[in-house]
Amino acid sequence: MRKILFLALLIPPFCATTFAQSADDYYKLEVYGGYSYARQAPNSGTQTVTEGPDTFSFEPCTPDGAGILGSNVQGIFCDRRGFHGFDASVTYNLTKYIGIKGNITGHFNTKTVADDFGAGHVDTNRFTNRTYNFLGGIQIKNNSKTGRFKPFLHALAGIARQTSHDVQTSTAGFNFTLDDRVTSFSMKLGGGLDVRVSKYIDLRVVEVDYNPVFARDRDVPGNADFDLRVAGRTAHNFTIGFGIAIH
Repeated sequence: MRKILFLALLIPPFCATTFAQSADDYYKLEVYGGYSYARQAPNSGTQTVTEGPDTFSFEPCTPDGAGILGSNVQGIFCDRRGFHGFDASVTYNLTKYIGIKGNITGHFNTKTVADDFGAGHVDTNRFTNRTYNFLGGIQIKNNSKTGRFKPFLHALAGIARQTSHDVQTSTAGFNFTLDDRVTSFSMKLGGGLDVRVSKYIDLRVVEVDYNPVFARDRDVPGNADFDLRVAGRTAHNFTIGFGIAIH
């Protein structure tokens, strides 16, 4: 009888300890910040120019597009370019393996190009490009407090805010500025690897993502003597980065 009573007294604290361990053996919150490099594709297709009563359209990535824009400016609208920036996120883990993630990224590129159209006519364009993503979704990861290597996957969706400020100076007097601004649906699909380096800090060795931006059609305001409308196209972007995760 005494043995039974003794065991009965041991069971409640034992169960409480076991439950506490199972509830607290993973991190509930993760805050991440790091460097991100993006390879971004252009987000514009057909361009329609209206000057007074005249309107014409052209595809930038064609020989006609090179003749109108200049071959170097054409590269801005047709070639994938490198952007440097940041990646920051907060994840609340619902379970040991599943978390709700909010993510913000920013990528930046500035480039100056010049095109010689002959007869002393040279146009110089300085493009200042910015891309911000505001995303949310699911992260799958082993958030154990004792695990050392922690691969993860995530699927995020939200909006991208993209801006392009173009300043043209021309020896022929064709000076103007254009401001292309568009807010579009975007996604981020990928993952990476974290390595625990201390009780509360993980090193994100690498994160690789596919970041498509589904750009919309839009008008491009500026002080030029023509009006410009740009057809949106999907930009198939890719990012790679590293940083620190704090629990």
